[in-house]
Amino acid sequence: MISIIICSVNQSYLKDVSENILHTIGVEYELLVWDNRIAKKGLCEVYNMMAAKAKYDHLCFLHEDILFENTGWGNVLCGVFTKNPAVGLIGVAGSNYKSRMYSGWYTGIPEFDAVNITHRHRSTGENVKIYKPVASEKDALHPVVCIDGVMMTCRKALWDEVKFDEKLIKGFHFYDIDFSLRAGAAMDIVVVLNIDIVHITLGGDYGDKWVEEAMRFHRQTQCRLPLYLHQPNQSDAEHRVAGHYLDRLKSEKISLTNRRKWLRDQQLYRVPSLWYAVLRFLVYEPFQLHRLHRHLKKI
Repeated sequence: MISIIICSVNQSYLKDVSENILHTIGVEYELLVWDNRIAKKGLCEVYNMMAAKAKYDHLCFLHEDILFENTGWGNVLCGVFTKNPAVGLIGVAGSNYKSRMYSGWYTGIPEFDAVNITHRHRSTGENVKIYKPVASEKDALHPVVCIDGVMMTCRKALWDEVKFDEKLIKGFHFYDIDFSLRAGAAMDIVVVLNIDIVHITLGGDYGDKWVEEAMRFHRQTQCRLPLYLHQPNQSDAEHRVAGHYLDRLKSEKISLTNRRKWLRDQQLYRVPSLWYAVLRFLVYEPFQLHRLHRHLKKI
């Protein structure tokens, strides 16, 4: 039995996911929805407020712009908790390495990340599948240190112990990483790779707001990072994560001031292997090089 919690800002998405849950979950559930179109509360505040009202022992914090492709996923989640008493938090995307470099949960390093999500653009119908294949039922559970907030399912007792940090996280970014770091200190975290989700998206917002919250979050949590399950070549891992985000963010609408802060705070200009990525990060979007890039690709 699961209490599903959604912070809603789009009634069309909410209607679709509500009907989808009804036909696919396969277990008894309640749907707790907060309409955030007017109040515009921070996600941590909404999640804590709704979780306090939940009547079931399992809480599923869910984005509204998703659809489940397989039936019985509620049984999968409840089964993981029943068979694995040490597991307290489950996601469908996560990583077993959280860098101290400014970044999201995703490292861009295949051996660290575990994801089973299809990203579908609603306007074009284009699908981009990101996943790790599942060879057996055992492989369907992937231990991680942090998960993506698209779907976070936890024991209510664990939420009651750690809760979402309303003081640290005021907006809609990094709540999932912060909750994961604190939840992981109490119980195990896993990604399930046998629940198929379609994420209907126009692409995440990685502009100035995300960058500013990333810098603030990492400054306040540096003492806990990096966090990992298995000791990697740490310097190499940190530089690879930094390089991935320089490349990921180069095309975003980020002010030159924030681009400079991003580089200065992490002293990325001192890493020779990142010099080319640093240069592209600085000039690619401000000088509209993405337009030239698209033109050359067509040629």
